[in-house]
Amino acid sequence: MRMRTDKRRTMTILAAALLVSVSCTSTNRTAEADLVAHQAIYRLELSEKSPPSRFNGVSGAAVSVIERTCQGWTINEQVVMTMLTNAGGAIDREMIFKAQESADGTYFKFDSKSVTNGNREAFKGSARRSVGDQVEAEFIQPTPREMPLPDGTKFYMGMTHWLVELAKSGQRTGETFAFDGTDDEGPNKVTAFILPSKAVPDVKGDPALLRGPAWTVRLAFFKTGDATAAPEPEFEIQLRLLSNGIVTRFELIFDDLIVDQILEDVLPAKDERCS
Repeated sequence: MRMRTDKRRTMTILAAALLVSVSCTSTNRTAEADLVAHQAIYRLELSEKSPPSRFNGVSGAAVSVIERTCQGWTINEQVVMTMLTNAGGAIDREMIFKAQESADGTYFKFDSKSVTNGNREAFKGSARRSVGDQVEAEFIQPTPREMPLPDGTKFYMGMTHWLVELAKSGQRTGETFAFDGTDDEGPNKVTAFILPSKAVPDVKGDPALLRGPAWTVRLAFFKTGDATAAPEPEFEIQLRLLSNGIVTRFELIFDDLIVDQILEDVLPAKDERCS
């Protein structure tokens, strides 16, 4: 099932793409050693696979800056996208996302803002993992509320670490729950399908950051907590994942178009290694 190009769903799929575009943390520092802090720049364009629809063009860019500190990780990201219609109109969308995640994966703080043709949305809050892997989120914007999350829910950084470890182990499928705070609809159940490792494609960026094996990963995102929800995924993303957590290419699948998000450049970012 492809995602609709309404405002909320578009921002959700863009956020989900960035969710897995970064180096990630886990509950132990040994696992972090293979993953890198970095700054990645992507361009967005209409895919050649895109079906005929009311859209005839896409342009935009995404910037992701992931830094490691002694306390954990900081994330600063921005996505700007314009979709051109056959009628001569345009849909302009922008998302700014900031977050912090503790090194042990027990605390996550998020601040997400988006604008679509002048219409604004904002989500702000935090989430904590307690003893026994129980997880709860607390929103302070747009409306104060608490939200229980499924046990074992992965925050922003833990998602890609899970994917890398799954791929390294040789497994081809896996399921988990993910939460990043980019909307107030709750976590997604995520099913991953991983194809065998392939050579890293020829892309721009620091060669030291583009070494190692790579996998093609297909992610299906499902609603949780809704007994009436359809069994089909809300949306899907296909990506090219390196073993250090960097993603070189995304395929963002909507109902009436497919958008390619392609790595333009990747550079080292602040990376504090503390005892």
